[in-house]
Amino acid sequence: MKGAEAVLKRVRVLSFPAVEKFRPKKKYRAAALDEKIRRERTRREARLLARAKEAGVLCPVVYEVSDFAIRMKFLDGKMLYHEMRKRAITQNEIASAARILAALHSVGIVHGDFTPANLMNTREGMAVIDFGLGSISNDDEDMGMDILTMKKALAAFSEVGLAEHGSARDGCRRQAERGRSTKMEKALGKKKGGAFVAAYSRAGGKPSVVRMGAEIEKRGRYMERG
Repeated sequence: MKGAEAVLKRVRVLSFPAVEKFRPKKKYRAAALDEKIRRERTRREARLLARAKEAGVLCPVVYEVSDFAIRMKFLDGKMLYHEMRKRAITQNEIASAARILAALHSVGIVHGDFTPANLMNTREGMAVIDFGLGSISNDDEDMGMDILTMKKALAAFSEVGLAEHGSARDGCRRQAERGRSTKMEKALGKKKGGAFVAAYSRAGGKPSVVRMGAEIEKRGRYMERG
């Protein structure tokens, strides 16, 4: 599977199923700079995964690290993003996601892309993956962006686009989509994502980070109106 900056493939490390995340060359960058960036991002992501694991967060175990690749444990589960395309998120899932983010922030980890696309339901519980955009920071604004990113991603699922077709089958589909959207809105709270923010606070998230997330959101609305 190919992403924006890396290629994922299934491998085995000894007898264990694993995933290799490899950062290929970027031709638009000078060779020396490209190697430096890819090497630093690979090592940083491996450190973040190890730190998250030490904080008790369920995430892939790192098996091997080379200059441009990480081999890590394969997690067997279902991506939350795919599940939410079929049904409303549950309160337990909201609480689990909030606990993960609060735990990451408690040890100074900013995920950088904390959304349902990087959360997975497994037999052991909810896991978080892909720390490629992550960093170490104790800055409230950096952590506040994690909250806002998740809140916006969750809110997007409550806004179902309905195609305008006249057939009976399309009418049934639109009705089902409206029902799913209504359930999603109830699950997420009146502010479409507010339930996650409240759960983050209950999980021990710093009040200053919550306030900063709200402040960043206000800035964004002001910029949109401007």
